[in-house]
Amino acid sequence: MTKYAAYGTSLSVGTRQVETATVVGTITSPGNATVIVTATGMTGSPISTSVAVLLNDTADMVAEKIRTALNLVANIVAKYAVGGTGPYVTLTALTALANVANLNISVANDTCTGLTDNTTSNDTTAGVAAATIAQVANIGGPSLSMDTEDVTTHDSPEAWEEVVATILRTGDISLDIVYDPAAATHSAAAGLIDYKENRKIGFFTLTFPNASAWSFPAYVTGFEPSAPHDGALTASVALKISGKPTIV
Repeated sequence: MTKYAAYGTSLSVGTRQVETATVVGTITSPGNATVIVTATGMTGSPISTSVAVLLNDTADMVAEKIRTALNLVANIVAKYAVGGTGPYVTLTALTALANVANLNISVANDTCTGLTDNTTSNDTTAGVAAATIAQVANIGGPSLSMDTEDVTTHDSPEAWEEVVATILRTGDISLDIVYDPAAATHSAAAGLIDYKENRKIGFFTLTFPNASAWSFPAYVTGFEPSAPHDGALTASVALKISGKPTIV
């Protein structure tokens, strides 16, 4: 079995861009709405998709149909996760990359009527390219686990306890860094402190020496500097994953 030294493991952080379109109106004549997604770097851009709508469909109903239709477009889902609730349609970049200035979701009437044409969407979260966090000394976690619930009953075979699997837990990640207040990935301007102070969710990638990687959205929940009179300036950092990690 191959064995690896831990030296060289790295952790990077960036921000996944989120674009949001808002559907406005109620369908007064059935037909098709037209949704156009534009983005530099997306194959086939701009991509036009027809979405069938029915009489009296509300904005929420139309948005749900748009989300379903866009999820079927391979070139879109290769770059973005389609989401949103209510009248909102969102595209979230799958990776942390520099902001795509022309990313846009246009929603307009085609053969239907009743929608207020909304040809310009909102850049609700600007993308930031991933950067390796500087001067990381130790990385602990994530501590993946699974909750169980006891479902033992009086007729459980031979009185052995029985459980069912429930919540998958991501646990926490701890970092020890040699703290440099001027380092971009540590700073309050755009680094770990910025993510904590502004409650921003970052997109982190933990890369091991064999090039396997764990990627996950997480919040920076703690940043504790230490400045001993006879030692180096260091900091302890805590992360909390929010959502499913991708392990490759």
